[in-house]
Amino acid sequence: MTRTLADEREAARLAEAAVQLAALALGRVPDWSRVDALALPLSCADAPGPLVGLDAAAETSRVQAIEDAASRWGVDTPRWRLAWQCHAAGVLVAWPRAGTTPSVGIWVGDDVEGDGAPWIDTNQRIRVLGVVAGRGGARSSQVVTIARSASGAPVTLLAWRSGQY
Repeated sequence: MTRTLADEREAARLAEAAVQLAALALGRVPDWSRVDALALPLSCADAPGPLVGLDAAAETSRVQAIEDAASRWGVDTPRWRLAWQCHAAGVLVAWPRAGTTPSVGIWVGDDVEGDGAPWIDTNQRIRVLGVVAGRGGARSSQVVTIARSASGAPVTLLAWRSGQY
């Protein structure tokens, strides 16, 4: 199957929707201090059909290698941890297209805060990465930094970056 511009756009829109959904869900998580233990309070219904493959372990290694290569923070370099894996229908509630359904992965990581502990959040700021494996080999990623003033406070979007991973 050949990747098309429509496949690329579909993957990009899906990655954007996935990180927004994850940010909202993280707002309901009372404690962000242990980034390595964060879980999204989201379910994922059965896919409506065959899925585009997304190997979570391989993808975690891949995005961490990109982070490590680009980082100048040493021991404070964020560590990515898979927090949720689903598919397009699980993100968008319905998936109207026939054929394979894109897969979605959401990773979380601490922001760079200078504490030397990449798995511990001390400032109520974390990063959320969404990666989509779409039709025809299309891929897209979105990474956001979110913050809140305290547990239960509204989540604020501080930064958004497309396509780094």
